[in-house]
Amino acid sequence: MDDNFPTLGELVKFAFDAAGVLPRKRGENDGLNDTDKKRIQKKLERLTDEEGSLIERCGELIRTLASLTASAIPTTKVNQAFGEGVMDLFDVYSAVIRDDGTYLNKKDSTLWFCRAYAIPRLALSIQKHTLRFNLRSEGFSIPPDPSWYLPTVSGDDIVWPIRKTMAWVYEACGVSRTHFHYPGKSAVTDHPELQQNLDNASAWLNGKRIPSWPSLSWNFARSFEHLQNHSDAAYRRQFPEKLRESVFLVLFLSRLSTFICNLIKDSYGTAVLARLIAQFTQHRCWLSVELDSFSAETTAYIEEKSVPPIAVDAVWMKFSEEYWTWFSDRHVDLAQMLNQLLEHHDYMPLPAETVTELIQTYGEYSVRTSLEKLEINREFPIPTGFPQRLGEGFELKKNSNCSDEHIDRYLRAIQQDGLASHLNWMERWLRAVVRYRNGDYESAFYHIEYAFEQAKYRAGGNQYLLVNQFIELAAKTDRWKSFKKGIEWARYLGISIRWLRDREPDEEALQFVFAIMQKANYPQL
Repeated sequence: MDDNFPTLGELVKFAFDAAGVLPRKRGENDGLNDTDKKRIQKKLERLTDEEGSLIERCGELIRTLASLTASAIPTTKVNQAFGEGVMDLFDVYSAVIRDDGTYLNKKDSTLWFCRAYAIPRLALSIQKHTLRFNLRSEGFSIPPDPSWYLPTVSGDDIVWPIRKTMAWVYEACGVSRTHFHYPGKSAVTDHPELQQNLDNASAWLNGKRIPSWPSLSWNFARSFEHLQNHSDAAYRRQFPEKLRESVFLVLFLSRLSTFICNLIKDSYGTAVLARLIAQFTQHRCWLSVELDSFSAETTAYIEEKSVPPIAVDAVWMKFSEEYWTWFSDRHVDLAQMLNQLLEHHDYMPLPAETVTELIQTYGEYSVRTSLEKLEINREFPIPTGFPQRLGEGFELKKNSNCSDEHIDRYLRAIQQDGLASHLNWMERWLRAVVRYRNGDYESAFYHIEYAFEQAKYRAGGNQYLLVNQFIELAAKTDRWKSFKKGIEWARYLGISIRWLRDREPDEEALQFVFAIMQKANYPQL
């Protein structure tokens, strides 16, 4: 399976890797031991293999990740905002798997997803949840550079976020890097642990390697401890608790960003990384204009009504929910208007004066990002003949006289068009349909199982009937494990299952559906 999106298991494992919370070289006391770590890794493997209950396993792992990152994020509000942002990205990914599908290889599919969905969603979620949870009231110190959590790219030179924040930490604490990690270091001192801490910090600062979060947090925690308890008053320092919390928060976020951006650079090159950063920054700029107005109005209301401090967070949450509901409704209206205008203009770029009028009605952010998405889709053109051959496949499936000879001709056509790797799931689905109609359920399952696995992360909204037929054939061939696997995938995508529909998929309900599908037959597929 090459032409597809990353799997759900791969995405969750990537989230753990990016957070850097599993490597454990120092045995920190945060509630995990080696057995816990191995158990989590086993669960990740089982999710990657899509064994058992997909939704429950994914949910359990996400809760575990949230618990592990909570130790790095100092307050409940910030932790909730971070979690909401992560879930926004998971929700967008799930919607794309369910609806969009792909005709690109995994590398290009991932890049398209980043450009068309992940970057826009991330830029919006950061600002949205910062306001919803009123994070500015927490009084955290952060670097003055508004892009401190983004790499700075200049030609082939990159200044990573972790370097920016480490330099800021030393400045905010009023201590040089050397004496922060090795207080009182001189030619006559000899402290192997502090020297190792300094060497590690220097390597991280200079981009030689990216630390795990336990290593990074342990290093800085020990450094704070040594500074506060140093025997020489000249090197002894006391730091406000809020500054310490701020340090660990910005270090966690900058390490996370550095890991992800390094991976992008290694996979796609510096130019693509720079383009994604520019896109994120532009989205942030477009959106901030509108949100500045919303923020000012909310602040004015709080002052005018003399809202007591204990109720201020509730006001921000309430006003935010109302604002984002209106924002979403406006975006839906814009989408309908754009469809009409694009159809009128033969799907060519809209005239500048039309774009200006749209911005006046719907706001610059919504209009610019919607038009940008159209341009991004043009960067990843549909292979010649793909829509036609896909449509022909569905026509064959509806044809009750379809035979292997018809499918052989279809296979030769998609091979000649270079589309065999894109539509292999369709070819095998057609063969399953022919055998289903002939009552050869064992052979039909052989083909539908292949089609099901190939279509999961590439067929998008075209999966509904395929998934239902896979589930039915699993029942007809008495394959309970495959039956449940199909049910789990359908639940994840929100696909309605015959005879189950909105019922809770408990054991009794599944046994009922399994028994019905063993006997039922659907001539129209």
